[in-house]
Amino acid sequence: MKKEKISIIVCAYNTEKYIRKCIDSLIKQSYQNLEIIIINDCSKDNTQNILEEYEKKDSRILLFSNKENKGLAYSRNLGLSKSSGTYVGFIDSDDYIDPDYYEKLMHCIKSSESEIAVCDIKSIFEKDGTSLICECCNKKEEGKLSYINVGLAASCCNKLFLKSLFDPDPFDVGKINEDIAVVIPLILKAKKVSYVKDSYYYYIQRESSIQNSEFTEKKFDICYGVDHTLKKIKNKDTKIKDAIIFNQIILLFFYEITKISNAKERKKVLKTFYKKTKKYNILNNQFLNDFYKNSGRKTGYYYRLLLFLEFHKCFSITNHFISLYHFIKKKFQTIPLINDSMEDILNLAKEQARKKNQYPKISVVIPNYNYEKFLIQRVTSILRQKVKIHEIIFLDDNSKDNSCKLIDKIIEVIDPYIKIKKVYNKENSGSPFIQWEKGFNLASGDYIWICEADDYCNKNLLKELIKPIKKKHNIMISYCDTSMIDAIGKILVSSIKKEIDIQNSGHWNHNYIINGKKEIEDYAFLNCTIANVSSALLKKDDYKNIFEKSKQLKQAGDWMFYLELMNNGDVAFTNKACNYYRIHGSNVTSVTKKQAHFNEIKKIHTEIEKKYGLNEFQKKQIKKRYEFLEKVWNININENLGEKK
Repeated sequence: MKKEKISIIVCAYNTEKYIRKCIDSLIKQSYQNLEIIIINDCSKDNTQNILEEYEKKDSRILLFSNKENKGLAYSRNLGLSKSSGTYVGFIDSDDYIDPDYYEKLMHCIKSSESEIAVCDIKSIFEKDGTSLICECCNKKEEGKLSYINVGLAASCCNKLFLKSLFDPDPFDVGKINEDIAVVIPLILKAKKVSYVKDSYYYYIQRESSIQNSEFTEKKFDICYGVDHTLKKIKNKDTKIKDAIIFNQIILLFFYEITKISNAKERKKVLKTFYKKTKKYNILNNQFLNDFYKNSGRKTGYYYRLLLFLEFHKCFSITNHFISLYHFIKKKFQTIPLINDSMEDILNLAKEQARKKNQYPKISVVIPNYNYEKFLIQRVTSILRQKVKIHEIIFLDDNSKDNSCKLIDKIIEVIDPYIKIKKVYNKENSGSPFIQWEKGFNLASGDYIWICEADDYCNKNLLKELIKPIKKKHNIMISYCDTSMIDAIGKILVSSIKKEIDIQNSGHWNHNYIINGKKEIEDYAFLNCTIANVSSALLKKDDYKNIFEKSKQLKQAGDWMFYLELMNNGDVAFTNKACNYYRIHGSNVTSVTKKQAHFNEIKKIHTEIEKKYGLNEFQKKQIKKRYEFLEKVWNININENLGEKK
């Protein structure tokens, strides 16, 4: 039976730097019955020549050129009018997709008898190479609301549509955010929408793109899109309407308008925002309370106050609060609203002193390098634990900021109540594992909690991690799920499980205690399954030989360390995200370093094969992983260790 045709619409404008990767990802699709409709919207660079070159190579490519610059909406409508496929997909000319992308989306549509398939988006930030998975199915919601109550619900690029769902010329010409009034009504119109796991649309975040440009009045086109959407779905329930307003309008206020740096311009925008959005009854939106809670207690209060002032027309006061935020962030590189004071540290230390001793005794090791701005939040999150802290060991690796002075102040406050040790390096050690080893050698507790200075946790972390240890004393590692946060503490990813469970086993969907060798055999052989050391309790012992192995690796030494510990006992996991792992732009490495990282991954797999052996299933999974990393990291998986071709 012949596969039904998919029409893919690509709108191009001045993307000569990206267009080859985009088109290559289309012509190499495993699903071959495609027509690739490309509309060049009067590009001024070399885009047209590149497209003509591809048109000659592949007969499935249909190239059209606008006589004058018409914009994305016009070009998409033109593409739809020229398409002949039963299904239609869209891809921006600076993005790309996996080779089996449309195969998976079509299979999902057919197997589930749906009319739209949706997958997740992986945002690739061009400036520093960081990536972030944006989940496009909110599993907390039911039915079609699960696709609407997400930040990228209106994107047409991560979806495959039954073409007959579209009205003629559906995209509003001359508007930005033109997807809103098209995609969301289509989701609600479709008989069924299905979700494709383990497939990503790769969305390149360019600083020069429309979405990442400076805020202008044009961005209020989003209100036009929301208005038209609400008219089209006038019979739908209030929860769906509130979800649309929350994700499209309210988040625009918090994530874009508050970031405008010029106070004079920002005040104008605040007034315009009020005029254009007062009809939406925003203060009573049913999704706001959860947003405030997820933002953290004090940041939530800050957001709540801003919105309250905005919709009581206190524009000057709102503007002053935002200016104060920008000033403090620039001056101190942190936000007092999400941090505590020395008085809080003192009171928490006194509370700690009153707690009873218990098994296991927990030695807290805080390795620090230039994280002065996070230290107070880190220490208070430790002192807030519901179980007693045996001791705290501060290790500073020759910081260039004022970390040591701040640590000294903290120690002065808490020393009467908690056992303290500190070591300040006169030279940078060059390896986190040297600091880890130092912490293990100085510690006197039963378990070590390595609390990286820029991370923090909720007050229940130790309580949860100790539970399985009390049940079974041979646990080498007890760890929990982790949320990822940005530099100011905003949650980027609520759970790390999707990142570590690359086999999609569901292993981390519940609490467990497992033999460490079994954990390696089934899961940890493939990738490092502990994303952040701050989420783990590690059994105290002499690990000199293990640390020697870890110190030889610059990128994957933590994985080596965990594997060696797992081999000596049991592993426990808690299915609660009690830990917050902070992601900085500098966390992500260059292609050269990614190649070095990959070489270390190969080295660890060689070690695993020597020590435990690898069966055919494991080898197949490793090969699949290598191919994925080659594509995503743009590296050479056949490069010899330590050598270049």
